[in-house]
Amino acid sequence: MRVEEIASELEITTAAVRRHLDHLRADGLVDMRMVKQATGRPYHAYHPTERAVGAMTSAHADLLERMLRSLGEREDVIAQVMTSVAEALAQKHRAEVPASMATAERVGHVTASLRQEGILESWRAADDGFHLVNGTCPYRKAAEISPLPCESDRKAIELLLGLDVEQLNRIVDGSPICEYLVRTVRVPADSIPLELIEMPQGVR
Repeated sequence: MRVEEIASELEITTAAVRRHLDHLRADGLVDMRMVKQATGRPYHAYHPTERAVGAMTSAHADLLERMLRSLGEREDVIAQVMTSVAEALAQKHRAEVPASMATAERVGHVTASLRQEGILESWRAADDGFHLVNGTCPYRKAAEISPLPCESDRKAIELLLGLDVEQLNRIVDGSPICEYLVRTVRVPADSIPLELIEMPQGVR
């Protein structure tokens, strides 16, 4: 989260937030990274370190770990659960993503919606398409045990966008970010029918 978002959530000043974050960083519980935006200046996003996340283990996390381990190599069950989880998440946020809009706008809405879940942080347009990025893993330990969490997130993004989504990088594999790609469809010029191309007047 940004300093301004934390300040708003806690209803304290940004100066107070920065002071607390400095202490947490000194203790190795918080770190920050620069986030590039599709438009506007980059900003600093703060996130808990692995040390901090490890200190917050709860009964729920332990239960989830046992459940994921029990699935083992049951790919059929994993696929069924992944699809169900993704559909539930997409349904939760579907009303926040207008059905009719340009792809870039839709990517922006999906990113904003899933930022609430800790799944996406920002996006950018590139030559190969739209890159959706997250700087922290909301369930690192679970992702180390099973592909289900990452696949369910990817599928939820896909359902909300209505476009194919592939995962390029995962924090759990050693990357500094989780990154998804929505490829831009490019139509070769020689595949466009001549009648659809506006010709200069007098040329046939």
